[in-house]
Amino acid sequence: MGEIYHAFPPLVGEKPKILILGTFPSPLSREKGEYYGNPRNQFWRLLFGVFDMDFAEPDYEAKKAVLFTNSIALWDVAASCEADGALDTDLRNIIYNTALPEFIMEHGIRKVLFNGNNAYIFYKRGIGAVERNVLPSSSPANARMCFEEKLRLWREGLL
Repeated sequence: MGEIYHAFPPLVGEKPKILILGTFPSPLSREKGEYYGNPRNQFWRLLFGVFDMDFAEPDYEAKKAVLFTNSIALWDVAASCEADGALDTDLRNIIYNTALPEFIMEHGIRKVLFNGNNAYIFYKRGIGAVERNVLPSSSPANARMCFEEKLRLWREGLL
């Protein structure tokens, strides 16, 4: 049995309307203690692009402010697991974040979006059925789609 890693707490402002769910923080994200801490991951660049904001390598507090200003919360579907690498296929013995349905109700979340198909699959497998709102993954492993097309689809999902 390998080392068990735990997810970050949710990033949530005062009145979120949208919840974006990922699968689980990568090793680099866990090391930095930041959601989407790998600079190759396009999450923050996409988010800033959706809201037509300049992305000049902002610090983590500035990144979180963009979430909160736009009524977006962020969390992961896996609460804990063993992980050998950065890919979702490297996750084993997943304990799903069963607090998600209560969190969604408690905060009056109107829309749940999934950062990639695996986040949706994890949710469906570990928690239950939910409307399928899957955005193209921001992961550097998702190189099949250009940034501009991802941005267009993220903008449609968030606005």
